[in-house]
Amino acid sequence: MENEARYKPLRLKHQSINRWRIGQTIEQRVRFEPMTMDGDINAWLLEGFAIHENPCRKEFVTKRRENTPEPPGRMEGGAGTGGGADSEPSELYFPWGNPRVERSGFWMVPTHLSTYAVTQIHSPRAHKSKLKLITCGSITLWINGKLVDDFTPFTRNHEAEKEIEVEWMEGIHTVAVCFEDLAERDTQYYFRLDYMGTEDIDIVLPLGEVKEEEVRQLENALSEAYFSRDTVFSGPVVLNIRNPLNREIPFRLRFGSDIFGDLQSKDAVLPDRAEAMELGQAEDFGMGYKYIELSARIGSLSIKKRLGVQIYPESALEFMTEGDIRARKDAALKTIAQYGEPNIHTALALLKTGGSVEAAEAMIREGMEGINSRADCSDFFLVSLFRIWQDYRDSGLFSEAFWEEMRECILNFRYWMDEPGDDVMWFFSENHALLFHTCELLAGQLFPEGHFTNSGETGAQHQAKAESRLKEWFERFMAEGLAEWNSSAYFPIDAVGFIQLHDLAQSPEIRRMAKEALDLLYYYMTLNSHRGVLASTYGRSYEKELKGHYIVGTSSMCWIGYGIGYLNNYSFSNVSLCLSEYAPPEAYRKYLTLGKDERFIFRFEQGIGGYAKLYNYKTGRYSLSSIADFKPGQPGYQEHVMHLTFGPEANLWVNHPGELAVHGSGRPSNWAGNGYLPKAGQYKGLGILLYQINPKHDVHFTHAYFPTGIFDEYAERNGWYFARSGDSYAAIYAANGLRLQQHGPDRGKELLSDGLNNAWIIRVSDQDESGSFEQFIERIAGIAITAEGGQHLALNDPDYGKVELQWDRPIIVNGEEQLIEGFGIQGKLEYL
Repeated sequence: MENEARYKPLRLKHQSINRWRIGQTIEQRVRFEPMTMDGDINAWLLEGFAIHENPCRKEFVTKRRENTPEPPGRMEGGAGTGGGADSEPSELYFPWGNPRVERSGFWMVPTHLSTYAVTQIHSPRAHKSKLKLITCGSITLWINGKLVDDFTPFTRNHEAEKEIEVEWMEGIHTVAVCFEDLAERDTQYYFRLDYMGTEDIDIVLPLGEVKEEEVRQLENALSEAYFSRDTVFSGPVVLNIRNPLNREIPFRLRFGSDIFGDLQSKDAVLPDRAEAMELGQAEDFGMGYKYIELSARIGSLSIKKRLGVQIYPESALEFMTEGDIRARKDAALKTIAQYGEPNIHTALALLKTGGSVEAAEAMIREGMEGINSRADCSDFFLVSLFRIWQDYRDSGLFSEAFWEEMRECILNFRYWMDEPGDDVMWFFSENHALLFHTCELLAGQLFPEGHFTNSGETGAQHQAKAESRLKEWFERFMAEGLAEWNSSAYFPIDAVGFIQLHDLAQSPEIRRMAKEALDLLYYYMTLNSHRGVLASTYGRSYEKELKGHYIVGTSSMCWIGYGIGYLNNYSFSNVSLCLSEYAPPEAYRKYLTLGKDERFIFRFEQGIGGYAKLYNYKTGRYSLSSIADFKPGQPGYQEHVMHLTFGPEANLWVNHPGELAVHGSGRPSNWAGNGYLPKAGQYKGLGILLYQINPKHDVHFTHAYFPTGIFDEYAERNGWYFARSGDSYAAIYAANGLRLQQHGPDRGKELLSDGLNNAWIIRVSDQDESGSFEQFIERIAGIAITAEGGQHLALNDPDYGKVELQWDRPIIVNGEEQLIEGFGIQGKLEYL
């Protein structure tokens, strides 16, 4: 052990111990006594995290607290995977700025997660110190083979912490951890170990035969790796990364979406002395926002880094047409059939376009396996089985055994939370509630005399319950709008429910409600989209929607409806839309086709009691939108507060990162949502954000997405950053100062501003309003600004006059407080 290479990346004093050798995560499906649940739809959104506890968690936690994990199989120079296992952890875990040791992700069924990790600490002298243990699951800690603590909060994506005292002898100490959790859908699976002492101690990570200098060099190279742009259209997907070693380095790539579909793998090589690596051709990755995990191996150890990029291969647009809506629907069906992710919706597109019946059957069978296991989001896929049954039951394309399997799949499903289950399907958001009720109605209609095994009821009984539930859902929607306002992720999920009801429901009243709901959805979508892209404030956001506007469902829904937007392979809503006779109201086209001289303000409200007070200033060149007074100063979730867009890639927004990990899977994440929500105010092309962030949060800065490589030009002057996109201009300012990121995956795309209390300004204009870009810079850079931390900001705008925002008042313009409420779900549209 004394001859082993050791990695000493940092000296610790009041810091996280975050370099480890880490083993594979053991995943085991867990079964429980089926139970029912209850709860209010959307109540969890007001809390900012999942407040509903599945009964299975209570059972799991009780059993786990009675059984402490066994120590790792090896404690000298490494740790096994636990319980006497022979193999050692072979991954070198590097934090890339994250204080946590993290393997967060999404699990469709209840899954017991267990991972072992080991590191070594060198103490130059004997002393006592505190260690802080932080997790959402559990941490079992051993030092030198002795159990120190078994911390088991199991607080479901809500961080808990505990301080313990540790006595360190002089010399090297082996520290081992087992961290565990019960995965239920999105799961923040991590631990954090903070050294709270005053001595200078070292991490001496055991490397075995691997050279320390090579590990250090490769870590630095991966930390600086980046894509020049966040979108690739054709040719090779090139990662900028310098080879620090005197030989080629092989990489293993795993890529795909964060939630749906299987991950794919491929190999890549970083040539000797290279400054970049080709990961493959754009077509190799398919269409979508892809998270790519790169794994480099050195000897017996591997180092991993996760990056994200949107792939929109031009070759996949072979069916693009300028025809009418029928032609566009046909083009979208062909695109999905050819390039869609393999799922039940894509299978239906294959069947409708004369594709492989065998491939379609394989997709349907795989989808039914997920539904039968009651995987989360099963309702998103089950909803299309009913159209498949209607359109193909008597076609002769499939065997009777296939149809019997589908019948059993439908009859055995759990259709609502008041039925028993041991799954982790999510019932509590409006999009899932709609899809569950839709599936229940269509299932009951299809088999009115059938015996539904999970509830013990007949199809007719399910149909009656579903009609009642759907009427209540629609009445709420027509009174309150959508709690997940403008969400580019969930508008298409709502749409597939509306379309199936519009086409398949037996009840004329349900069909009428579905048609009205579809029209209202397109009303919101067209008013809040720019050039067919729904880039705005969102009730729920993900990085993939914020940076992936070419490939989201709403962009293709706009294109199918009006020929404005982007054709893509999104399947959930668009297969049903293409097969339906529904066409969105032609009267809404004008909201997507503003001329350069046209502009309007649209103010409207969404959610219970109109809690989402929304504002959109839109012109033919750009749009700036925001939500006012939404829980300022409180922990956030996935709410996207203010957004400026010039086009699909030229976007700008500000947020307080929910986590330090770039391309992480947190909710909120680094770019999507806010760790702490700001106070927001907007007047036309001017937006102000005030931040007051709890110092206990990991992230002590705010930042802005500012993709310099997309803008036609950018500049910095007098504390402001400026950008030009065509003949439109943007300016951004932070009271605590700004600096452009020069390192890592977001180099040239991120503006950072340090501090817990801060104030930001976003200002947008164009050539007609402000003259040349240089004239715009001169006008804005000379603005007189006064700011008091995150409490208050005032400025004299050259066009709008005196504008101020205070923490406890709406935005004030020239002494007049601006009205932010009373506009209802239909809103007020004011052309200027």
